[in-house]
Amino acid sequence: MIKKRVTIIFLLGLTAVALYFCYVIAEPFMKPIITAAVIAIIFYPVHARLHKAVRSPSGAALLSTVTVILIIVIPAIALVHAIAGDLRDAYESLSLRSAAGGGWTAYLAHLTDAPLAWIGRHVNFSGFDLRADLRSRLEQASAGLLGEAGGVAGNLASFLVNAAITFFALFFLFREGKAIRRQTAAILPLDPARTERLLSVVSDAVVANVHGVLAVGAAQGTLAGAAFWALGLPSPILWGAVTALCSLVPVVGSGIVWAPASLILLISGHWVKALVMLGWGGGVVSVADHIIRPFVVRGRVKMNTLFLVFALLGGVEAFGILGLFIGPMVFSITLALFSMLREEGRAWHLSWDEPKPAPPSEGATT
Repeated sequence: MIKKRVTIIFLLGLTAVALYFCYVIAEPFMKPIITAAVIAIIFYPVHARLHKAVRSPSGAALLSTVTVILIIVIPAIALVHAIAGDLRDAYESLSLRSAAGGGWTAYLAHLTDAPLAWIGRHVNFSGFDLRADLRSRLEQASAGLLGEAGGVAGNLASFLVNAAITFFALFFLFREGKAIRRQTAAILPLDPARTERLLSVVSDAVVANVHGVLAVGAAQGTLAGAAFWALGLPSPILWGAVTALCSLVPVVGSGIVWAPASLILLISGHWVKALVMLGWGGGVVSVADHIIRPFVVRGRVKMNTLFLVFALLGGVEAFGILGLFIGPMVFSITLALFSMLREEGRAWHLSWDEPKPAPPSEGATT
């Protein structure tokens, strides 16, 4: 018995060391792998249908991976092309106006004359030169943008490498998905019902958050597009779609669209419309995320709303965009584990409370 215990302890220690080194090796690729796992769960019904038509596991996995790439890449290219065209037109229009006004800094400073004069009538700014401060900040912002432009190529290369790893892992998850699920179930020291329960919790959390992402994107895109249309900005449908896509971005989210739109309106001299866009974006479009997402996700993930909000916010803080899926998934797994522990505790108490068989009397014969 002592030798067996020593063997088990040695194996557990060796396994812990091996798992640590596995983590060190896999850590640089964790985000692409997790992204691939999320995509595999989302598109598994599509893969299952394709697998029925294509009997070869490798062929079906390849076809499913190519399908996912086309679903993601083609709309993204079309969207980027349309955005680039609109931004180019807006830049050319503003460049012509700024050239007539003596350059960007002088043009922007001139545009702020009316708002600053109105503010100056109500607030005493004596001893503080707002125009000089604005000019200084604009020059700092221009220098910062030029500095950031140098890192775009490096970020693009990193993105392409991560995308390649993601789709490479996705192919094997599609091909080996069932085998990985069986191996996971075999490793876990749980009965089949509880193993299936844990795996279902993961799947439900991912699918629920996909529904939440789609609902938030649709709501924010519609609200932003309506604002663009009402304020007379070009391409409201396009920028509504861009807002829906940007709703995925942590922290800033839809602000990537409505904040620059407010700035463009201000630069164009429409500062009342700029304030309307700023108030609508910050007070309505952005707030929709905090109302709609928990409502939609809670329908499938059985979790307290407060826990769900913290799971979403904390997940985004820790993992970025992936945190929208990882945060609720971790909380759901934790709650499921607590539920299983409670069930085990009840079973343990029941086993102790059961009446023990009476010992045989001294005179009883066998």
